[in-house]
Amino acid sequence: MSRHVAFLFLSIGLLLSGCSSSSDDPGDEGYAGPTLPARTFTEDKWEEGPAEPRGHNPYPYDVNTHCGIKWLEFGGRWWVLDSVFPGVEQVRGTPPAEDVQRIAGYMTLIGPDAANFDAAGMPTMQFVPAEEEPPGCA
Repeated sequence: MSRHVAFLFLSIGLLLSGCSSSSDDPGDEGYAGPTLPARTFTEDKWEEGPAEPRGHNPYPYDVNTHCGIKWLEFGGRWWVLDSVFPGVEQVRGTPPAEDVQRIAGYMTLIGPDAANFDAAGMPTMQFVPAEEEPPGCA
């Protein structure tokens, strides 16, 4: 008899867990919203992530916006902006002010040839390895 009761509870648990799955797509019923907390930069510290980042791990990262957001250095190499993915925000919080020259967010190595930058109120920006060093600001 105890096996039947255990089986019944296990079956109910599996059914309930299937109904409450979370999703990263706002159109899905289980959407949980942005997954990372907003960051603010510290005036005397610049976050650049580690020299050898691990894949799929978001690292605190500050972007200099003085010349725009086209090039950045992460994980010991230069990256260039490839794509912008509007839609799902990955970072919850208030977007940065428009007149700042530094945005505190997260860099995540997606694969050997792709890294994403996410910050509060901004779309995901995907970078690919640059073939050359960036030019200076004009």
